[in-house]
Amino acid sequence: MSSERYVQDFTALEALFKRFYKPLRAYAFRFVNDKDLSEDIVQDVFFELWQRRESIRFEDAAVKSYLFRAVYTHALNALNKKQQDVCTLEPAREADILDQYVTSYMQNSEQSLLLKELEEEIMSYINTLPPQCRKVFMLSRSYGLKNREIAEQLDISIKAVEKQISKALYGLKEHLVQKDLFPLLVLAVTCLSH
Repeated sequence: MSSERYVQDFTALEALFKRFYKPLRAYAFRFVNDKDLSEDIVQDVFFELWQRRESIRFEDAAVKSYLFRAVYTHALNALNKKQQDVCTLEPAREADILDQYVTSYMQNSEQSLLLKELEEEIMSYINTLPPQCRKVFMLSRSYGLKNREIAEQLDISIKAVEKQISKALYGLKEHLVQKDLFPLLVLAVTCLSH
């Protein structure tokens, strides 16, 4: 690589850094809720961008979306690591966390932008549930009805209600794990409960 090209790339990267550092740091902070970690994430992303400069055109409009996507991925990885470092959750605890979040979210859906993607995934999963299961789940989580009240309202046994709720929560957990959103949910609940 010529020294002229090196200087051009460096100048272009510096301009990108000045332009996007603060918005990217704020974006990372929405996920990790930690100022130092947000700064580390953004610096790592720019370092990677610099390492890949041979294959990236800095003036390309796609660089902006690349940067935000990379920060998002790094933030999720950091959350995964944090979750593993802080506590390895037993399956029963995972279900509690999921339940706690879904209940608080569905009864006060005025949450931050950070959780928007999580909420959309939860709703899209709930919409795929079989009608009876969805009805039970919504009555329980959105309206806060007790299992006994749901059983009476739908004319089914309390056992059937419990079974439908467990089925919905289990499926939802699998869905969020698949979408890489479960760490975000764990962190959201941890933050909400402090």
